Amino acid sequence: MSSPVRTSPRRPPRRPATSDAALASMGRRVAGAAIDMVLLVFISGVVASFLERATAGVTRVRIDAVTGERVVNAAIDLPPWLPLLLLVLLTAAYSIPLMALFGRTLGGWAMGIQCVREDSAGRLGWSLSARRWFLLYGAAGVLAFVPGIGPFSWILILLVGLSPLWDATRRLRGYADHAAQDIVVMAKASATR
Repeated sequence: MSSPVRTSPRRPPRRPATSDAALASMGRRVAGAAIDMVLLVFISGVVASFLERATAGVTRVRIDAVTGERVVNAAIDLPPWLPLLLLVLLTAAYSIPLMALFGRTLGGWAMGIQCVREDSAGRLGWSLSARRWFLLYGAAGVLAFVPGIGPFSWILILLVGLSPLWDATRRLRGYADHAAQDIVVMAKASATR
């Protein structure tokens, strides 16, 4: 005698926790990113200016090995790439912790938007925030130092930043969103979970 085979009823596919959340518009996302970039460019310029002033009083003496002649340089010139390096490092120091802990930067707060995990609507955490930063800014920051490519690296930021416009899911998830497994939604009035 054979025993009956039990089959469990088919469950419908689980809907993501964010399926009922109001998606953030591209206008809000772009405005938030613009606020962040203005802030970061300003801070980078202030830091570079401070470093320039701090090294202005430093004197460097060089002695020529062949002639023995001493050459005095009254100021140390900072490398021209330093402001760009500061900007890349500042974007990481600014966006990774804010996204990991709160799901948004100051620009996101100003625009009322927030990044949450697509599967649980929770915080992104550190590794996903770092992955998101790298796709949005880090890769272009690295390419900016490559001769011949550097002046065009901003195109990568533009391409990744606008990629939600051609998202096949119609949920405005760009390349960085897919990599970080997140979705950008309108923030709730209460504090971040």
